[in-house]
Amino acid sequence: MKPALTRRTIKAPLHWTELPMGEWLAAEIQERLNLWCPQLFGYHLLKLGALSSELSCRCSSIRHQSALAAEGERLSLCGELGALPIRDGAIDVCLLAHALDYCADPHQVLREVDRVLTNDGWVIISGFNPHSLVGLGRWIPSLRQRQPWHARLFAPARIRDWLELLGFEMVQCELFGFSSFSGNSRIHWWRENLGRDYVPYLASVYVLAARKRTVPLTLEPQRAWRRKPIIVPGMARI
Repeated sequence: MKPALTRRTIKAPLHWTELPMGEWLAAEIQERLNLWCPQLFGYHLLKLGALSSELSCRCSSIRHQSALAAEGERLSLCGELGALPIRDGAIDVCLLAHALDYCADPHQVLREVDRVLTNDGWVIISGFNPHSLVGLGRWIPSLRQRQPWHARLFAPARIRDWLELLGFEMVQCELFGFSSFSGNSRIHWWRENLGRDYVPYLASVYVLAARKRTVPLTLEPQRAWRRKPIIVPGMARI
C-alpha cells in the first residue's frame, strides 16, 4: 500500500473539461448531489477544490454556500486545503470532488475537514478508484503524466478507514463509470448496468457521503448513577 503523504508535485485540474470525459463525470456526480442534498441541513456549506466549486448544491436547504481552493474562478476564499482559514465547528457540510486525488497529504485535509465540521456535519467525497480500468492505465508509462492517471488514486475502502478513524460513519457510497476514461472511450448503458450488478468494486469513480459522530465523554449508564435521588434529607416523611 502506497503512503498517503507524498513530496511530488501534483497539478490539479481547474475545470472539469481538463479531464477526459469531464463533462460526463461532472454530470454523474451532480446527479448524486441532487439526490443527497435535500437531506443536508444547516447554515454553512463549504466546497473544497476548484472542481467542487463548479458543482451545484442548490437542492440543499443550506443557503450560505462558499468555495475554497488555492486557485480557481468560482471561489469565495483562497487558501490551502490542509490549513483551512475557518474556525472550529463552523461548517455543516463539506464537499470534496476529487480533491483528495490531487493533494499531497490527504490525511491533513481530512483532519481539517473534521476540525471545521459541526458534531453532526456531513462530508461528501468523490474520487477515482485504483482497482479499475483507470488504475490499470497508471501502469502504462506514456499515461502517467496525463489526466486522470496523474492523480493519486485511493480506494474507497481506504477512504472509509480514514474517515472511521476520525469518527465518521459511512452513510452512502455509489460506484459508477466502468471506463478507462481515455480519449476514445465510450460509456455504454449495458456495460454500466452489468458492472453495477456484478462487479461494482471495479468501477472507476466513487462518490460517498459520511456523517461525523461525536461520542459524549460521559456515557449514559454512568450518567444515570449520578442522578439525584428522589428523596433527599430534610423532606417530610409519613
